[in-house]
Amino acid sequence: MANIAAPFGFRQYRRLDGGAPTAGFDTLTIASSDANVIGTGDVVATSATGPYVSVLSSGLSQVRGVFMGCEFFSPTVGRRVWSPFFPGSVQTSSGTNDALAWVCTDPDMLYTVQCATSATVLSSQIGLNFGVSSGTFGGANTTTGLSVQTLASTSFATTATLPWRLMDMYSNVAPPGTNGTDNTSAGNIVIVAPNNFDRNNTTGI
Repeated sequence: MANIAAPFGFRQYRRLDGGAPTAGFDTLTIASSDANVIGTGDVVATSATGPYVSVLSSGLSQVRGVFMGCEFFSPTVGRRVWSPFFPGSVQTSSGTNDALAWVCTDPDMLYTVQCATSATVLSSQIGLNFGVSSGTFGGANTTTGLSVQTLASTSFATTATLPWRLMDMYSNVAPPGTNGTDNTSAGNIVIVAPNNFDRNNTTGI
């Protein structure tokens, strides 16, 4: 059955050592004036200025980790709230009630992700490095709070700076008939590992 395009960003699967996906979280900061919507499962990068992270601006570069929710001051309700997504621009200036973001920065975590529908990702590409589809930056679903990011199915190479490495096909572990397990059509789901995260790269920002 052909795959249905229903992206959910990068979802924790398990650690490389077989452990449960409950470790490797950091509490980081999003500038309150950041206009980007950031959803659970979005890949975020360290900003070049200030102690901040934000959604990717390039899907081919070093990243900080995967966003898992945040806490910020909401002027609408007059208090701090927890949210599975950052709505963007909660204050007019950075440094004023900046948001706290929970980000998985563990370079040993594996993730499942749906591939972009521009091409089919094949099992013969296991071991290659991939980027994030550029058309899905900062566009989280504000109803579910989930990311809409996908793996860039045409952006793969041996290039060391690409952020993800293809480890396996989801069809090898998912129940038969699950969406994303048709490896003959685009939009299949795969298992990836961090390849170019801040925590496993000695190059500074």
